[in-house]
Amino acid sequence: MPRDLHAMIKDATSEPTPQLTKSPEEVEGQPAAADQSEAGTMDGLDSTGQFQTPGLSKRDELHPYTQSLSIKDVDSCTTLEAETFPPNERCTREKFQYRLKACGELSLGLFTSQTPNDPQTPITTPTSTASTASPVYSPAPHRKAVLLAHLIVTKTTHPTVQDSDMEIPPEASSNNNPSNPSNQPPNPTPTSPRGHNQAGRTLALHSLAVLPAYQNRGLGRTLLLAFLQRTEALDLGDRVALLAHEALVPFYEKFGFVKQGRSACGFGGGGWWDMVWEVGKSGRGE
Repeated sequence: MPRDLHAMIKDATSEPTPQLTKSPEEVEGQPAAADQSEAGTMDGLDSTGQFQTPGLSKRDELHPYTQSLSIKDVDSCTTLEAETFPPNERCTREKFQYRLKACGELSLGLFTSQTPNDPQTPITTPTSTASTASPVYSPAPHRKAVLLAHLIVTKTTHPTVQDSDMEIPPEASSNNNPSNPSNQPPNPTPTSPRGHNQAGRTLALHSLAVLPAYQNRGLGRTLLLAFLQRTEALDLGDRVALLAHEALVPFYEKFGFVKQGRSACGFGGGGWWDMVWEVGKSGRGE
């Protein structure tokens, strides 16, 4: 379930993030860091829902930017998840494959195009997802989009996250099979009530994770704010629902999520709290 380990609580009280400005292509090579803001202006929102901002000194080496995820990010997401969550709470590669095919445009990744071997402005911390990164559009051919954090989402008709929302519908299983030669995306409106339901107006937030080496930089807060702003600006749904451990309830409350009570979900051993952020009714960590 959504989690940036213990760093998320610290992030919620960190300095405010700056306003939205430029796209990843426009910021290429600039010395300023990028970050995502809760600011109400839509200056940084382009037709694909991407955001880019300049910003804080502790992120200057990263130039991070957010963009929608796709099936090409499945290996990076799987690696990141394995480093962040205990085994019983991880999203499996099969689930990533299903979710990124069915509705990857709903999910966000926070990327950097800087790498340890960058001849101009290398980052100083090793990045485990660099080996699975894809090239970015850039005059510098060595640049890749390296995933630092992800936020994974599907749609549901339920007002809160249910165990069935976290499953893979049977009709999608063949499409997740690597031996399937067609490799077609799963049906976006499954006949089974399990998994992603395109008709739903609730966005089920399954995973919010930051690489451990990059925690305590405000990246989890950055990504969540980007997602909430995009949800509202693009009318992606009426609410965002998630499951949280009790220790992280105060973190999400700072963004306007409201505790709904104990969840009936048994995922990962249970013990979760249902939390919901209503579009137009909740604050965004101000």
